[in-house]
Amino acid sequence: MSRTFTCLECGKTLPRNPRLKKQKYCSSLACQNARRYTTNKTRVKKSPDSRRLRQARNKRWRDAYPVHEYQKGYRLDHPGYVKRNRDLQRGRNRKYKKDQVPIIVKTYALSPQPLRDGAYTGFEVKSGKIVKTYALMAQHQALSDHGALYPPNPI
Repeated sequence: MSRTFTCLECGKTLPRNPRLKKQKYCSSLACQNARRYTTNKTRVKKSPDSRRLRQARNKRWRDAYPVHEYQKGYRLDHPGYVKRNRDLQRGRNRKYKKDQVPIIVKTYALSPQPLRDGAYTGFEVKSGKIVKTYALMAQHQALSDHGALYPPNPI
């Protein structure tokens, strides 16, 4: 039997522990965590009971420690995180407002001004915002004795 082994996680070749028969991982914390993760993953995959027990345990923990309570406590304990998050959000809001096209607010009142091609839009813009989305587009065509006059359509 070989006196050394190669760790499956970090790839180092190390002397084998004589008390272990099939050593595959070294004693470092990262490698031991990888070993536990792999073992638990295969155990859950093989046994439906193990999966059910794990789900029940996780549900009990989630019920005992609600997420909003955890977040509230974290924010109280980490004021630097709160300040950084607030500053980043303000920057995102500023960027959004700068790049933003007018927001839809209301679209059911006819605009008194015709567009270039003689069409009227069926919404009212209040302070740069459009609220509702059911717009009406109407195009007026003038009739004469010679037939309909169609305004030029730029599209």
